[in-house]
Amino acid sequence: RPENPKGGLLCQDCHTTVDMHGDGNIFGTTLAQVEVECQDCHGTTDKFPWELPLGYSEEFAKDLPQNERGLTNDLLPETAAFATTYDKREGYLKTARGNPFGNVVKDGKKVVMHSATGNDFEVPLLKQLKLDDNWKSPDAMVAMNAVAKHNESLECYACHASWVPQCYGCHVQVNYGKDKDGNAYQDTDWLAGGSIRDERGQTAESPLGTHGLKSPGKVFETRSYLRWEEPVLGINGEGRVTPLMPGCQIVYTVFDRNNQVVALNQLGKSLDEQQELGQERVPDAIDMAPVQPHSAQRKARTCESCHNNPKALGYGISGGVFQARYPVDIVEDLIDQKTGQVIPGRHVIQIPKIADLDYDWSTIIKDGQQTQTVGTHWPLSRSLPKEMRDGMERTGLCLGCHREMTNAELWAKVSTPGTLTDAQHIEMLNKLLKTYAESKK
Repeated sequence: RPENPKGGLLCQDCHTTVDMHGDGNIFGTTLAQVEVECQDCHGTTDKFPWELPLGYSEEFAKDLPQNERGLTNDLLPETAAFATTYDKREGYLKTARGNPFGNVVKDGKKVVMHSATGNDFEVPLLKQLKLDDNWKSPDAMVAMNAVAKHNESLECYACHASWVPQCYGCHVQVNYGKDKDGNAYQDTDWLAGGSIRDERGQTAESPLGTHGLKSPGKVFETRSYLRWEEPVLGINGEGRVTPLMPGCQIVYTVFDRNNQVVALNQLGKSLDEQQELGQERVPDAIDMAPVQPHSAQRKARTCESCHNNPKALGYGISGGVFQARYPVDIVEDLIDQKTGQVIPGRHVIQIPKIADLDYDWSTIIKDGQQTQTVGTHWPLSRSLPKEMRDGMERTGLCLGCHREMTNAELWAKVSTPGTLTDAQHIEMLNKLLKTYAESKK
C-alpha cells in the first residue's frame, strides 16, 4: 500500500505468544494452536474487526455467541512483561479467541500494526474500503462484497495466497539389506532414542557429533515432481475453502535383508475416510493437507483461476490427463505400435508401476469420488463437495454467446467493430443482463 513503508512483516507481528509458545495444551496439529484470523485485523466488508463476534472464521462443531468482541485496554501478562508496550490509543484489537494483540491498535478510522521491524503499518479495513468506495478494482468489490458466499465459506488466503509449494509423490524406500560395500543398512531410531535419557536429561541424539541409537534398515526418499504455483482447493478443519498442498503422499517400497524386494510401490488405504465420506471408493492414505502458505499478496488470484480451473476444483492438473500412466510399467525401448508390446525379449522396466494409482498425484476427485485423504487431523477436512463444485465450475460459458458467431445476421446486430477489451466485454455482458431483467417486467 502506498501509505505504508516498504518491507514485510515478521512472524510475531501477526502471531501471538499463544501461537508461538503455546498455552499449556498439547494440540494434535499446529493449525489448532493458531488463534489469529485475517478478519481479526481486516474485518469484513460489513463489520470492522471489533464488531465481529469472538470465534469468527474459526468456527468448529458448535454455534458461538454473536456479541461484538470489542477492544481491550489490557495486555496479556507475558506481553506486558517481555514485549514492547505500545500506546493503546482507543484500544488493542483482539484475536478470534479473545486475547489482545499487543501491537495492533485502533486509532480513529485507522488500525495500526506496530511491527517488530520498527515500522508501523496501516491495516486496510474492508468495511472502510466499502464505505469510501475505494476498491482497487471491480474484481475486489465483487469477490469480497457482492458475492456474500465468499465471506461465509472461504478463508481469505484461498484467494490471496499467490502460490503454494507442492511436492507431489513421496517415494519412500526402506532397505534392510546391505550397501555396495556389504555393510548392513542402519538408521537413527528416533523413537528409541527419544525414550532414553541420561543423567543430564538429554536424549540419545542430543550430544554433538552423535546420531542417536541405531536400528536395522535405512530410509531413502525421492519425489515425483515439484510445483510452485496456484494450489488445489479443498475444505479445512473449520469447514472453509482453503489451499491444499501435498501432505505426505507416500508410496513405499521395502527391501529385505537379502536385498530382495518384498513390497514394491505400495499405497495404504483409508477405510475410515471412506466411511466418513460415505462413498464406494476407498481413498488412498496419501494426503493433501489444508495449509496457510503465508504467500499472501494484495492482488488475489483471478476469478477464472478457481471457477475455470480443473486443478483448483480438485480434478488434477489439466483435468487429470497429466501423468496418467502410473498403473503400468514404463519401458523405453522398441515398441510394437500396433500392440503396444515391447519387441526385445530382454528389456528393462525403467519406471515400475504403482498399480493402485489410477490418477495423478494432484487429483483428489475422480468420477465424483475422493481419491485420497484430505487433512486427516480434522473431521471436516475433505475435497470440495459436489454441490460446491457444481456451483463453482463455470468452464465453457463463453459458448453461450460465441456459438452464434456463425449466425451472421444475429451477430451483426450485437457485435461492434474490432475486438472488445476485457472491460468492454464485461460491460457488454452487464448490459445484456440488465436488458434481460427489463424484459421480465
